[in-house]
Amino acid sequence: MKKCLLHKCDAHCCYNIAFEHGELERFASMIVNPVIAFTPFGCVRIAMTNMDLDKNKCPFLRADRRCNIYENRPDVCRKFGEIPELPCEYLKESKP
Repeated sequence: MKKCLLHKCDAHCCYNIAFEHGELERFASMIVNPVIAFTPFGCVRIAMTNMDLDKNKCPFLRADRRCNIYENRPDVCRKFGEIPELPCEYLKESKP
C-alpha cells in the first residue's frame, strides 16, 4: 500500500479534477471551495473553483491539503500515483 508524503506534497493532483455527473451534487454539503462554473470534458465535467487552471483546485481540497471526501473520492483520485499514466513523486510504500 502506498502513502502520501503530505509534508512534501503541494496537492497538484487535486487540481482540474473531472467529476461524473452527480458526484458533486451527492457531496455538496462537503464542498470547501465553491464551484463557479463547469467545463465539459468528454463524458465528465471539470468543476471550476477558479477560472485560472493553475489555481483551479478541487472543490473538496481542504486548506490542510487533505480531501474532504477521501473515502468517497472519484476513481481518478484513487488511481493517482498507482498507475504509470498518473505518477506521483510524493508516494512511498508503507509498511503493513
